[in-house]
Amino acid sequence: METFEFLNILQTHGFPRVMGVLTHLDMMKKNKNLRRLKKKLKQRFWTEIYQGAKLFYLSNIRHGQYMKNELHDLGRFISVTKFKPLDWQSSHPYLIADRMEDLTSPDSIKEDPLCNRTISLYGYVRGTSMKSSSYVHIPGCGDFKMADLSVLPDPYPLPEKEKKRSLDERETHLCSNGWHRRCGL
Repeated sequence: METFEFLNILQTHGFPRVMGVLTHLDMMKKNKNLRRLKKKLKQRFWTEIYQGAKLFYLSNIRHGQYMKNELHDLGRFISVTKFKPLDWQSSHPYLIADRMEDLTSPDSIKEDPLCNRTISLYGYVRGTSMKSSSYVHIPGCGDFKMADLSVLPDPYPLPEKEKKRSLDERETHLCSNGWHRRCGL
């Protein structure tokens, strides 16, 4: 059950790419029970994530370690797995927060430590555009209406693409031996 609680936490954080790995399947002695368990766990995983979410099964433990060929297969499975874009993620705005500041006056906090706080979150908005009139959900705290939303310049902008002023060595070589004239360019 801890795993499914962890999946709920992932869901509140915008669902990064998730793939399940089922372990300790060697504890099941009967194949019929094993197949039934795999099917049940796969359906639950699909309910929590999305239909068709990827699962990998590790079943053989020898001397306290998984078999090398299974781990090799797991590595290959991870490297070639293609994740489909999540509908939830692309249709809802969410914030990847860099930092949080408490703007509540220290006097109010001294008077009542449980007073309503005013906080400011800084970060990157993902998904669709976020509106200043919308409600936000803070895990463990609840839903709140935003007072203000503003755009700040990116503190780590991407480097500008350099303008090309001259041909590189390969392009110079192609032009020098008349290749472009022979091709009718």
